[in-house]
Amino acid sequence: ELGSPDSGALAQKVPTNVRLERFKEGKEDLPLISLYFQYGRYLLMSSSRPGSNPANLQGIWNESYTPSWESKYTININTEMNYWPAESCNLSECHEPLFDLIERMRPNGRRTASEIYGCGGFVAHHNTDMWGSTQIEGNHMPASVWPMGAAWLSLHLWEHFRFGMDEAFLREKA
Repeated sequence: ELGSPDSGALAQKVPTNVRLERFKEGKEDLPLISLYFQYGRYLLMSSSRPGSNPANLQGIWNESYTPSWESKYTININTEMNYWPAESCNLSECHEPLFDLIERMRPNGRRTASEIYGCGGFVAHHNTDMWGSTQIEGNHMPASVWPMGAAWLSLHLWEHFRFGMDEAFLREKA
């Protein structure tokens, strides 16, 4: 909770769009910051549940049959950003769909590391999909040949361990 209980009660009497305009003008609204934080938690809870697909750029609300970026997982920052609050917001179960995707990516990522870079390990480029693709794709070379996706995603496995200290998770999944 941010602000006093009185400021929260007063703020709730003003429509959110008006509060946003006031905030843009530089007026303080600590309960609005708290509301925004809770909205972020809601988005993660509603778009990433155990047994479901991970949250992508469009989330579960995309109505298009041909969505932008094919509703893939852009793993050069966007997917990671969706999950940054998972552990610190006490939503660790929302991390599970991302961990399941990483598991699907591993065999492909090992093949990509071997065939493209001639090395061991697990590599993924800037995009993946529900099937865990890891290859180079796209026309924009600075983004396409970017082999750090698996490394960035692996930080989520480490963060999950850091918050829960579950050694079995670290040993068997991470």
